[in-house]
Amino acid sequence: MKKNVLVLFGGKSVEHDISIITALQVLKNIDKAVYNVIPIYIERNGVMCTCENIEEPSIYMDFEKRAKKIKYSTFISGKPYIAYRKNGKYSKFQVVDFALLCLHGRFGEDGALQGILECSHIPYSSCNVRSSALTMDKIFTKDILISRNLPSLPSAIVLYEDYKSDKEKVIKNVCGKLKFPIILKPSNLGSSIGIKVCRTREELQEGIEFCAKFDKRILAEKYLEDFVEYNCACVHINNEVKTSQVSMMKKEGEIFSFEDKYLEEKTESGEKVDKGMLLKIKSLTEKVYNAFDCYGVVRVDFIYDKRAKKIYINELNSIPGSLAFYLFKDLSFKDLITCLIEEGSERLLKEQYISAYDSEALEVFEKLDFTKKKK
Repeated sequence: MKKNVLVLFGGKSVEHDISIITALQVLKNIDKAVYNVIPIYIERNGVMCTCENIEEPSIYMDFEKRAKKIKYSTFISGKPYIAYRKNGKYSKFQVVDFALLCLHGRFGEDGALQGILECSHIPYSSCNVRSSALTMDKIFTKDILISRNLPSLPSAIVLYEDYKSDKEKVIKNVCGKLKFPIILKPSNLGSSIGIKVCRTREELQEGIEFCAKFDKRILAEKYLEDFVEYNCACVHINNEVKTSQVSMMKKEGEIFSFEDKYLEEKTESGEKVDKGMLLKIKSLTEKVYNAFDCYGVVRVDFIYDKRAKKIYINELNSIPGSLAFYLFKDLSFKDLITCLIEEGSERLLKEQYISAYDSEALEVFEKLDFTKKKK
């Protein structure tokens, strides 16, 4: 019997459109002879639905008008089902064997959706709740990298509430830890959105105000003037961690912008990666993957300081764009998807921990009288 596989995408995220692209790529490559595919689109307001022409890219320009026969859906807590709404009621139920996650950013890559799936006992393709939350948050990621002695750029933390209370104190703290230029990043955001490079105290103040529109917790880091970015991915295959090829990225401006990453026809620089650098990046990728207890396919982004000749771990992507299939040169996209489904299904069976424990607590509580004050 075919497994019912949800392909979840869209979501309440600034990376909503990239998620759609990832899902459409997956829907073209998933083995439909083996899996019964159920595409579920999460609109920008968080509402889940499907429709007859869900695989047509053009409908997402104006979904409400262009989608044909929209059916709204929801999860059932405690049961591995989704329900469809008809005549104002959720009544039709469909068993779900697996959820293939194609969401990026908040409410999809940060553990929120993973928590819903766990409450519904549905196995899924990405990192678990804990790992997803940690890898999404740049400040928590930084803390773990430092604690594991993994290379990361010098940094400072800006809490916007503290900044509003005492701007001078916060600015002084950042400038005391870092020299200009400084790069500011909202702690929970991706695709280089909301990032600012600051070269003066005035620009730093303006940058904090700008970043705070996206997140009240901001990571300040040393900005490298002359750098190269590398990407490498990891995935579980046959219960082992497999690292991908290493890719050197090209950029046009001060940072790798949203346009550089997603709107350019070719994002790789085309330069060959030095063998020593390649081995080092692969080794660090596996160490990071294990340090954060990752699962599924995860892309690790590195930044290399050409002047100091040092490599740093920049960030982790627990659900990378296009599921990073392009980095696995010896693995087809179809096989990568199959691997995510089969390995993710096995993980649920391995992680059947005790979730409830019968105790005498209620019996003891029933006998206690909390209306009397202790003398």
